[in-house]
Parts: sequence; C-alpha cells; structure tokens
Amino acid sequence: MARPTHNPSLPFIIDNWSGNPLNDKQQYINLDGPSQRNYWDVLKWQAEKKPLKPQKKKQQHGIEVIHHPKLTSNTDNGITWLGHASFLISINGKQLITDPILGKLPVVVHQIKRYTPLPMDAADLKHIDYILLTHNHRDHCDQRSLQILTTLNPKAIILTGLGLAPLLRSWKISNPIVEAGWFQRYNIDEDFSVTYLPAKHWNRRGLTDLNEMLWGSMMLESSAGNIYFGADSGLGMHFGQIAQLYPRIDYAIIGIGAYKPEWFMHPSHTSPADALQVLQTLGARQLIPMHFGTFDLSDEPIFYPKQELLRLQETHNIDNVLHLSIGGKHFV
Repeated sequence: MARPTHNPSLPFIIDNWSGNPLNDKQQYINLDGPSQRNYWDVLKWQAEKKPLKPQKKKQQHGIEVIHHPKLTSNTDNGITWLGHASFLISINGKQLITDPILGKLPVVVHQIKRYTPLPMDAADLKHIDYILLTHNHRDHCDQRSLQILTTLNPKAIILTGLGLAPLLRSWKISNPIVEAGWFQRYNIDEDFSVTYLPAKHWNRRGLTDLNEMLWGSMMLESSAGNIYFGADSGLGMHFGQIAQLYPRIDYAIIGIGAYKPEWFMHPSHTSPADALQVLQTLGARQLIPMHFGTFDLSDEPIFYPKQELLRLQETHNIDNVLHLSIGGKHFV
C-alpha cells in the first residue's frame, strides 16, 4: 500500500507542490538530506569523551516557574510556556496546546527526570480546543499525556501530520484528528488558521517504523499576529521557504537544546547559534527559545543552552529574544 503524500481534503498553500517526497522504501524524507543517525553513530557518541559532564552534577534548570492553576481560564491572546516544547497558546478566545508532555518522560523501559514542573496540575488543563502534535517522538508525542488531555477535553481537535492517527487510535483516543502533509492548511472553522509546514527531522517509535509517520512545524495566523512553532528541526532550506511564504512572523518558537555533540545532533536540532540564524532567516520579530531546561536529552547540561544564548545575544547585541518563564503568560 502506497504511503500518503498529502491529505486530499486539505488545500495546499503553494503552487506546483503535489505532496511529500518519499524514498524507494516508502519512507518520508527531508527536503535537503537525512536527519536520522545509525547504530554506529550512536555507539560513537556514547564512547566519546563528554567535556560538559562535570557541569551536569547537581544541575539546575535556571528557569523561573510560576504556579498558575487557572491558566486556561484566561483566554486573552497570549503564549504560555509549559516546559520543553509544550505551549498553551490563546488565540481569539480559543486555546491551543503544542506537543504536550505533562509529566516525566517515559522512554522504553525507564523514565527521564523532569527538572521543571508543570505550572499547574494536569487536571487543570481543561477548555482546550486544539492539540497541535508535530511528530511522533516521545518527548513530543506522549501516550499518557495525550490520554489525560483528551479525557479532559473530548471535543478537542488534534492537528497533526500524515500517519499519526493510527497511533493515536491505538491509544483509545477518540477525539477528532486531522492529518496534513507539508504546505497544507487545516480545515478548521475559526477566525485563525493553522498550517503544517516542513521541518528537517525524522520519526521513529520502534525498531521497524523509521519515517513511516511525517514530522513538521506549524504556523498559526491570526489578527493577533503570526506565530511559528518550529518543533524539532535542524537547519535546512525550509526556513528560507517559510520566510518567503510568510513575510510577517511575529513570534518564532525555536528549539535551542538537545544539541551536543553537534556532529550528532546538528541535522535534527538547532543550537543556540543556529536558532539565532533561524531568527535572521525568518525575519521574525521575536525569538522564543524552547526545548531546553526540562529534560536531560543530550550532552549539554539543561541550563547550558540558555546560558549560551544569552552570551551570544550580548556578544552580537541581539535584543529580540523573549525568554519566557514557565507559567507566565506573554500577551500578544
């Protein structure tokens, strides 16, 4: 059975695009080269010296966390960081949540410690209208978190990429699900729009499902401003394409963590320096850094990405970076 390259029910936002490219194994591929690493790369990474290891001892996140149990009650336009890549975004009276991870991070047979708590109890996350799910990696697509959210919000619509619906249905999630390919706008009946866009990344949850589900980023357009959620991505040609499609981007939410060693992580995650390059390429008004401080996923300490980004800002006199606290709402 051929893998779908697009959702025939959704419009494309660009001409001369017929759907996502596939390789001869019927796997989704990036626009400009692979991101996944092989078994030998992993062995090399684990065997090499870890110069930042001493700094990980007794590491602290260094992020202000504001406990705010009634976040979803405030529907004024704004962006609230919940930790890692999870954001609560209020647009024109509706609440959207991105890549929700509500607790510890279960990875195969163990759990990864959470360094920054949710700013509320998970049970307080009611009145969610849309769940934006960019790809299937476990630090973005968590079974327990999604089951909690969909139980609390049975009418919330899940907006995601091609191939993820069967995974979600296998978790007994019955909410409406809309899958999209790159450059497709979701058919939601709102006074704002959400479009699924490329990212340079990869997908896998098991041993035999490499790149069988699509990954991507998302653009939220509204009268309150345009918000680009970059999800997981390495540097790639898609950022230039997105800049051409969207000459006005008010907020670019871009990852700065899980980037060392850079030879290993560079194809799939952006470093602090990369994020500033993305900011320049997109021409966005503000950069909101994410994907750091909550889970220890790579060689750098969890506080290190923000520290490095602040150093680069000072060195290059960059002042359009918005460092959010967790739980504090930035009104747009």
